[in-house]
Amino acid sequence: MDERHLVHELMKAVSEEAPEFAVRPRFPGLKKFAAFAYVAERFGYRYLGHAPGNAALNNPYFLFRRTPDARERAAALMESTPSAPVQKALPGMRPGLGLTPAPEARREVDLLYSQMVVDASGRYSPRVLSNILILPIVMAIFLAFPGYTVGNVLIAAAVWGAFFALYLVGLGVTRARRKKHLAHLTAAGVEWPPRVDV
Repeated sequence: MDERHLVHELMKAVSEEAPEFAVRPRFPGLKKFAAFAYVAERFGYRYLGHAPGNAALNNPYFLFRRTPDARERAAALMESTPSAPVQKALPGMRPGLGLTPAPEARREVDLLYSQMVVDASGRYSPRVLSNILILPIVMAIFLAFPGYTVGNVLIAAAVWGAFFALYLVGLGVTRARRKKHLAHLTAAGVEWPPRVDV
């Protein structure tokens, strides 16, 4: 299960006192991953967005950096639940339900989710547009087999036009979501994306 994989990567970073770690979620959606980011912060690893160099990936790696008080945070958590396995006693999560936030953690998880939506919306435009612009080349190759007839070219142009229209609709939706989540972060006093010196 992906939750175990994420917690394993976090615990590995905690035990090795790694300065940072990058992880790629395997499950769809960002809400559970925002809950994981909340847990990582309790152990002293702050979510910083997409890891550098993988912006073109459909499912990028996410970067977490160790905070100066990470050792103390991890030690305090381990002492508070010495007999419970970490997977069953995730800080801020409902016991036995994995990455399901408890009511007291929901606000912070929602803020992390907004940060992730802003990050994802920044990737939408260049990544999807590059795929749309490559599509005519792919269609030209496939049109070479049956021949370049006026009918085939018109069909290919209509297909490309439909994809481009969907891209524009998606871009509008993405910009609206980005604006909404940036407003949510601003209202909470969260500066996002973070500065390089974080």
